[in-house]
Amino acid sequence: MTEPRIYVVEASKDYWLATIPAVMGCNASGKTRDAAIANVRRAFRAYLELLDARGVSVEHWKDLDPERFSVAESPAAGPFFPEDAVELQEHDVRDFLHVFEAQQAALMALTSSLTQEELERQPDKETWSVREALEHMMNTQASLLSRLERWPTDPFNTLQAIHRIVYQRFTVMEPKDEKGTWTVRGRQWSVRRVMRRILEHEWEHYGHVKEIIDALGRSPKA
Repeated sequence: MTEPRIYVVEASKDYWLATIPAVMGCNASGKTRDAAIANVRRAFRAYLELLDARGVSVEHWKDLDPERFSVAESPAAGPFFPEDAVELQEHDVRDFLHVFEAQQAALMALTSSLTQEELERQPDKETWSVREALEHMMNTQASLLSRLERWPTDPFNTLQAIHRIVYQRFTVMEPKDEKGTWTVRGRQWSVRRVMRRILEHEWEHYGHVKEIIDALGRSPKA
């Protein structure tokens, strides 16, 4: 196989990202360009170890030496790498799902024993709590998945999927889950407050979408 290449970009001040797109899922960051590159070389080995431990075959990568990977600047138009343009093969989606399941299992094993207090606590003011990191992962996955949608023709799109998740979550909620409050990011939340914000947010953006359609010169149906 062609030896993977590292791509690096300054995402923001003192924050660099390095990616190995040929090894789907492997990236790292650093405060400098060199630090990000060094970190992603180390991450390559750690990533393979995690996948191997979770039953994902790494035979086609294990003999590669990340110290020999060449480095290039990320494309100016954004993180769309030459590797991203390669046509999907029959096995690619299957392999993705296998790795995706392995990563999820590793994440659950890492966090499942944490107490509620440990989930909420920030190590310092500049660092996310575990809850914030998990929320970021969840929100980003939904946002990225929505890039594939062709609304409104696809009945299985991300918006509908999130709707089903909300409906299911409240359908299976037990009486003990409906009581009390939780402190999230320093603010009090109850089940009722979550319900209220879901409906408020839906209604607010229903009106927003109507305004956009009107501005396009179309008459909203309802």
